[in-house]
Amino acid sequence: MITGLCLSDPHPDYISDGSATRTLSATRFAGRYRVVDFMLSNMVNSGIVNIGMILNSHYQSLTDHIGTGKEWDLARKSGGVKYFPPYLTDERQSVNNEMDGPLYRAAQALADSRTQYIVLADSGIVYNMDYRRAIETHIDTGADVTAVYTKKIVGADTTQNTAAFRISEDNRITSIRAAKAVATQQDVSLGVYVMQKSVFLQLISGEKNCGMLRFSKEILASSLRRLKVMPYEYTGYSARICSVDTFFRYNMDMLDTEKRKALFQVEGRRIYTSRHDTLPTKYGRDAEIKNCIIADGCQIEGTVINSVICRNVRVGPGAIVKNCIIQSGTIEKDAQLEWIVADRGIFISEGRKLISTDTYPMYIGRNQII
Repeated sequence: MITGLCLSDPHPDYISDGSATRTLSATRFAGRYRVVDFMLSNMVNSGIVNIGMILNSHYQSLTDHIGTGKEWDLARKSGGVKYFPPYLTDERQSVNNEMDGPLYRAAQALADSRTQYIVLADSGIVYNMDYRRAIETHIDTGADVTAVYTKKIVGADTTQNTAAFRISEDNRITSIRAAKAVATQQDVSLGVYVMQKSVFLQLISGEKNCGMLRFSKEILASSLRRLKVMPYEYTGYSARICSVDTFFRYNMDMLDTEKRKALFQVEGRRIYTSRHDTLPTKYGRDAEIKNCIIADGCQIEGTVINSVICRNVRVGPGAIVKNCIIQSGTIEKDAQLEWIVADRGIFISEGRKLISTDTYPMYIGRNQII
């Protein structure tokens, strides 16, 4: 049996102004999806239906979104999705500190299970992959750990959240380090590791909780000499979201037909998300839409150009929204937004103008009134 173990809060950065309200994996993407949808869909499409979510903090939005996992066919008697949240109260920690870590408790549950292989995955990266091929390669090569990587140019805004591999001529990973901001492609981790259960339990022994970066650059890196760690290359589209800039950039990627097809239109690998019983989007008589992704439940009466509009957004008559990502809220009559990233529940008053630039998109926090 194969178990998927997913780190739901792998990075310290949030798509916010510093006041985090949700874990990164619960952040919206491409209109109607959340970042975690891609990892869960990859698991299910690969036949992995026993999934553990390692939670850290600000996870309410994430658990509300996944629920019982019904949309991913994970609401089942045997297997399904299980949550391992942290105990955060001082009273609980003083009573049983050794059991407080969600990773520790997940390991204890796995130790007594029939699981043979673990797929440890970072749920904060967007991609569409069949894990079965990586698992087959892992078994065929006799590796202790198989690490999935992709070739990518890393920008300065993602180096601190990206681990890079050095791969030897005999196809083994010999070092794991922080990626560098250079103009050439690097072999960067996709945040997916396949290993036997015994190897996983050995590696995280004594760890109550850890993120993917710590696992990659410290725990696994220190074991490279004694373990056979081998690479598996993923060649499809991927997006590592770890800042407002990367959130903006990769959402805008979805306006490119070829990139959107590379992520969503892969035969046999559909991306699932939770359903919402909302009405179709209503377009006014004078509405003008050009090159946009617009989710359901919206009301568009103004002009929307080169933008990603999530559910339940209202754009009033005469309003102009250009090169923006709007997660939900109201943009009143004759308002103008350009190069804006807006969180949930924003309200832009009539006639207001907010214009930023492509190199530094402006962020509007949750429930802000302007």
